Amino acid sequence: MTPSSNNLSGSRRTIPIAVLVAGLVGLVIAGVASLWFVLQAAWADATSLSARTTVTEWRGGTGPVVTAELWDRTRSQLQVALLTAPGNAQLHDDLGYLYASRSLGMGNLAIDSPDYGLQQSLMDVAIAHYRAACALRPTFPYTWTYLGLAKHYRGKHDEEFFTAYDNAVRFGHSEAALHGALAEMTYSQWNRLGPQRQQSFAKMVATAKESSRATMLEQAQRAGIQLPVP
Repeated sequence: MTPSSNNLSGSRRTIPIAVLVAGLVGLVIAGVASLWFVLQAAWADATSLSARTTVTEWRGGTGPVVTAELWDRTRSQLQVALLTAPGNAQLHDDLGYLYASRSLGMGNLAIDSPDYGLQQSLMDVAIAHYRAACALRPTFPYTWTYLGLAKHYRGKHDEEFFTAYDNAVRFGHSEAALHGALAEMTYSQWNRLGPQRQQSFAKMVATAKESSRATMLEQAQRAGIQLPVP
């Protein structure tokens, strides 16, 4: 027997009010949660704008003179913003840059130097921030390159270094701004790369723009490395 239209109408009218209310409440909660995350991100962007601008300028070799006070204030602003938006990859990236640049700025210290431990710990913090940024933004070649370089400068050419290196080459092979850093990592570990990585890098060099290709070939010559024919 086919149910009558009255029966169908009746069944629709008997949906419990509690179910409807629960559904509406769920939608409201989801909307509030989404709005909260948006507001958090906006607040983090607003409160860290000055610090992020300073880091961008420092990356480009411009901006105000780096002083201990300005460095610490910039770091503090980024860290406060990160507490508000812990999933912000760029904040991690910028903090990684701050710690790495300060570590490198201390120069080539001897192991028995009283500041050697501080220098290494600064680079370790940079690595941790770059690692977090890569996890949040896994196809972004710049942070993979920064992570690989930080591991390189720390002298840790382990599995994580090679993972960072592989992803940097994979996602950044056409990024001319990264070619110098990629070449530095490549030539430092040339004998450990193996034929496949060596061929992949040689292909990247061969297909790079003329100015970038010339720079990488000069780096190879200084390192005493003959690139294979891709």
